[in-house]
Order: sequence, then C-alpha cells, then structure tokens
Amino acid sequence: KAMINNIKDTSLDAYYDLKKQGQIQPQQLQILNVMRPGVIYTRRDLARFAGLETSTASARINAMLDVHIQTCGTKKDPLTDKTVEALMLIEKKVEA
Repeated sequence: KAMINNIKDTSLDAYYDLKKQGQIQPQQLQILNVMRPGVIYTRRDLARFAGLETSTASARINAMLDVHIQTCGTKKDPLTDKTVEALMLIEKKVEA
C-alpha cells in the first residue's frame, strides 16, 4: 500500500511542479499519470497508455524531457522492431 501512495505522490509532485510553473497541459498530466517510477517506456507505450496519438504524446514528452521525464538508453519497439529512445519518470529525492 505504501508503494501505491508513493507512485501517486510522485505523479502529484510532477503535476504540482508543472502547475506552479504555469506550464501544465492536460495531455502532459495524462502522460505523467500513467508513468511509474523505475519503469522504462517508449513514446509509443506512453501514447497508448495515455490514450493519445503517438505524435501528440511525443510533443508533450519532448516538452517535459529533463524536467519530469529522462532518457535512459534505448529499447526495442515491439511493434516496429526498431530501436527507440527509452524513457523514465524522473524521481525526486525527498529529504527526511
């Protein structure tokens, strides 16, 4: 149960940070809400999970790179069999 709360807190933290900066868009929030810490995604994965077109998701992901989403190498896209950029949620360190 603690893990579920952690995941929600991470997504909420990302949401509030973007909102505070005045940069949150509904589609960015859709993407952040489907991401889980430590899980590797492709742009196509995130588009599918968030219910967005791949091109739309890619644009929103690019806007969040190095702020809330980071690249972490490559991953094989099972649909196209091409090697694509791998993406992860940036986890914020919380001081005790």
